[in-house]
Amino acid sequence: MMGHAAYRNGLGPDRGDRLFTPGFRAIVASQVFSLLGIEILQFVLPLHLLNLTGSGTLYGMVLAAGFIPYVGLSPVGGILADRTRKRGVMMTSDALLALVMAGYLALASSEALVPLTVGVLMIAFAAQAIYHPCVQSAVPLVVASARITQATAVANQVSMITGIAGPVVGGLIFGFFGLVPIVAAAAASFAVSCALVALFVRIPYEPPARTQGVVATAVSDIRDAVGFMRSRPVLWQTVAAATLVNLFGASFINVGTPYVVTETLGLSNQLMGVAQGALAVGGLAGGCVVALMPGRFGIYSVPRLLAVSVAGLLVMAGALAARPAPLPAFAAIVACVMWIMACCTALSIAVTSHLQREAPAMLVGKVMALAMTAANLATPAGQMVYGVMFDQVPGWVSALLAAAAMAAVAAALARALARQRR
Repeated sequence: MMGHAAYRNGLGPDRGDRLFTPGFRAIVASQVFSLLGIEILQFVLPLHLLNLTGSGTLYGMVLAAGFIPYVGLSPVGGILADRTRKRGVMMTSDALLALVMAGYLALASSEALVPLTVGVLMIAFAAQAIYHPCVQSAVPLVVASARITQATAVANQVSMITGIAGPVVGGLIFGFFGLVPIVAAAAASFAVSCALVALFVRIPYEPPARTQGVVATAVSDIRDAVGFMRSRPVLWQTVAAATLVNLFGASFINVGTPYVVTETLGLSNQLMGVAQGALAVGGLAGGCVVALMPGRFGIYSVPRLLAVSVAGLLVMAGALAARPAPLPAFAAIVACVMWIMACCTALSIAVTSHLQREAPAMLVGKVMALAMTAANLATPAGQMVYGVMFDQVPGWVSALLAAAAMAAVAAALARALARQRR
């Protein structure tokens, strides 16, 4: 007789422990289009404002403002992921984003372009905050437990591939033809994703019992997830480190790369698209390595991955301080961001798959959402600080400070995890 765990994973009696089960294939296919639309949206709209104003401060503030709802709504996304039909949430998010992009297209000539762009980005990040916990909590339901790390790596690789296609294609179309066609392409991507989810995605669902009101249930769910995290020192210490990494490292990359390429080096939007694509190439490489050697990337590999990513920041600082010609400097920056992203992707997969395995079935979505909220809590502050910093000091100074902070985080986490292993 087939055990309960197999049915919980949505495998049935004839699927064994295959990685690409029908449920997982359907989720991956819909993600391709949804993430492509997100990558286009988040790359083109802030870059359009940077081109118009040349202000790093404004660029950082726009990114930060868009990110605030992502942080605030992630716990809500976790509750919805565990207590509602994930398929319905995914469809609604994609449909909303398609409509928002169509509306932005109609108002693109508005004089209130800055608040309009901020509003669109906030809606996009809010939809992501609801969408991502559903996808992450669905993975353990559609693949066997032994395949979770590989499935997480595949999902990350999809994100990286769309991260290549979105900025590169978006940068080319935006650079040559302007805003309208690329925004229309983003709207179409969300619409296709919505259709794929409606037609093909099927995720096992058992309505959970609820004996309290909606608010009381939500508070109880979050309390249970927090209690679980607190009972696992390895988890909350790693999530705390991820919060600091986003503050010092990810924020630097998000704000610094576009500013240095387009303003400091004076290069084109097309080359900025290439640089953004390089981030995704690095992430794809990191995901491939983890998929091929999942046993090498457990939770205790995180400090090592942080440490080696510092090398990329140091090389970037050196390249900017040496002030070579724009194209050699650009080549060095591309190589550095690829290396950093490969390390960070491997780190992210290690942490995510560990959370997915450790959390009880009814807490997966909430635990993942809390981890995302904590890890991303510092991102808006970091983006605003780096935006101001790039307007005031040379880029190599910012890169050096980011490297020093990341090295300190890696050392502190390594000591904490070593104490837990004793």
